[in-house]
Amino acid sequence: MMAQEKAPWALPESRRTEMIRIITDRGSVSVPALVDLFQVSADTIRRDLDRLADSGMITRTHCGAVRLREAGVLSVAVRMTTRAEAKQRIAAAAVALIRPGETIVVNGGSTTLAFAAALPAERSVALVTNSIPILGQLDLSGFSNVFAIGGEFLDVSKVTVGPVDFPHSDRIAIDAAVIGVRAMNAERGISTATVAEAKMISEMIRLARRTIVVTDAEKFSRSAFAAIAPLSDIDTLVTDADPPDDL
Repeated sequence: MMAQEKAPWALPESRRTEMIRIITDRGSVSVPALVDLFQVSADTIRRDLDRLADSGMITRTHCGAVRLREAGVLSVAVRMTTRAEAKQRIAAAAVALIRPGETIVVNGGSTTLAFAAALPAERSVALVTNSIPILGQLDLSGFSNVFAIGGEFLDVSKVTVGPVDFPHSDRIAIDAAVIGVRAMNAERGISTATVAEAKMISEMIRLARRTIVVTDAEKFSRSAFAAIAPLSDIDTLVTDADPPDDL
């Protein structure tokens, strides 16, 4: 007797991963629509959505779920599933720009998380960051030193925001700031969702000898709420497509 093949979404993790993708693409989805798509019970869908909401990946509504936002910010968990291949290629290209023994400052974000994960241990890079996923999810033993920047914790972005203040700051030399952004356009330069985060990233750029912006092409010609810096402050842009002419 031939064993019956399982449906592709029979495993909860596969089903929930696809739910995140759908909610990210559409912005919202209803329980009945998910029942029709996955061919499971409404109770199963509700449990899946509750689990995703508890994990901070979506916002639960009475009849379904919506994309998680805070001041226009998608959660890091959701952003990691969006244009993942492009972000991996951007990360690999940015890693090639970092020299052995350098000290780098890296802000929070899905592309910068991919960048930090791709840094080989033999580079012996010293890391300064405000990204909780970088500090909590990666093996940090490959870095020569790790300095966590303190401040107020933003749950959706999974970062701390506050003054970039180092003990004995006159002895600290930052070789490169590796910066992920929410938006980039010719008029406003690079920008992000909150004033506090923009101020902190601006300080990271000021302290570094060179600035490398890592962003996918979907951020081109957009404008986020808070300006970080003009385009003239960027030394290198690492992206996955040619910028438009004005940029």
